[in-house]
Amino acid sequence: MLVCLLFSGCVQNYGTIQLDDETDAGFNKVYRGKVTNRSDAKKSFSLEVVRHGRSRIVELKFDDQTRGMDHVVNRKQVIVAYRVVAGSPVARSVKAEKAGFVAGVSEVTIKEVKKMIAQRDEFILIDSRPEDEYGKSHLPSSISIPACRMKEHDNLLPADRDQLLVFYCGGPTCGMSTQAAATAARSGYTNIKVMLDGVEGWVEAGFPTFADDQFILQGDLILIDLRPVSKDTVHKIPGSVSIPFASLQDRLRKISKKAPVVVYSDSISDSHSALGKFRSAGFRSVSMVQGNVQGWKKRNRPMISGPVVTTISWQRKPGQGEVAPDAFQQAMDGRANAVILDVRTSEETAAGSLKGATLIPMHELFERREELPTDRKIYVYSATGARADMASRQLNENGYNAYFLVADVSCSNGNCTVEY
Repeated sequence: MLVCLLFSGCVQNYGTIQLDDETDAGFNKVYRGKVTNRSDAKKSFSLEVVRHGRSRIVELKFDDQTRGMDHVVNRKQVIVAYRVVAGSPVARSVKAEKAGFVAGVSEVTIKEVKKMIAQRDEFILIDSRPEDEYGKSHLPSSISIPACRMKEHDNLLPADRDQLLVFYCGGPTCGMSTQAAATAARSGYTNIKVMLDGVEGWVEAGFPTFADDQFILQGDLILIDLRPVSKDTVHKIPGSVSIPFASLQDRLRKISKKAPVVVYSDSISDSHSALGKFRSAGFRSVSMVQGNVQGWKKRNRPMISGPVVTTISWQRKPGQGEVAPDAFQQAMDGRANAVILDVRTSEETAAGSLKGATLIPMHELFERREELPTDRKIYVYSATGARADMASRQLNENGYNAYFLVADVSCSNGNCTVEY
């Protein structure tokens, strides 16, 4: 069970990134700032930038050659590379401003991490998410050290402070990898990188993820044996359902997309192909057994024999501390004396938030905790529930009565929907 001490230093605010003009090798200048206006008719947009503690508005033009204009959304933090043409700044590329790094920490791309894993380079890959998220799906060769437990797991880090450490979490907005990297930097490590795109980017790139053996044996999941039925009867991983790879496509639509799915076979090709089929069909969490059935045996994990099981009867088991959908709905409708807390980033909430919600991003909870009542229930939500789970546990450790919502919350143009 993950316990993070939020108000004793687990979640910290590392301050606002200074938004100064900077030189750039490919362009004349770079602006970092928040979008305040965009006019497609005038082919221009404006940014609020901060320099030496003072904010100002800068106007930039764009044209058909400007890359990344999808990022130019009101209130969104962006980085703009531009050239000065006829005395006016013209944007050449725009990208989303991601989490800031403390001194000594830099970014590493997914392709670079994939290459380092393939080459078996000397580095330690660290998953900064909660342990249960790691159990469901993690990158190959990674170890689990939740961001708020870094100090408890010094024994998992190398004595050599120059050893390369690479951190990742769920994606660009999760913040846990940059937080963990900052902790490592303060502990004296000098070679630290963060894979900001996280598991989301890794999956989008089509690379495999793996489930932890303990989660496979004890977790709430659907475990699928892709081998022919004749092999399933001889020996299989406990709890698995037989769906031979040849019949998988026909069975996909009958499997809940909300279920964590883990697949295995004795064929790497079949397992990888199955992973791709599930992802293409929109499944939320799909992973493989590390090393397939051969790896499972090599690690001396249990195998059983017996009748073939082909029926899937999965129903999600609510986790400890979850708020029921009907209770959350009552709070949304104003029929319950509870506070709804949105812990998403300001970039996410710019697209909208649930009516009446209190907006406190995860990294600001430490400084803003007094805004929350201790005598009322607090229902916490995020995009899918992972950050909400962590926030509610942390709040409860510090005298609050918090519960978390597991649901997909999506917002666009100020309107939000909740899919339970």
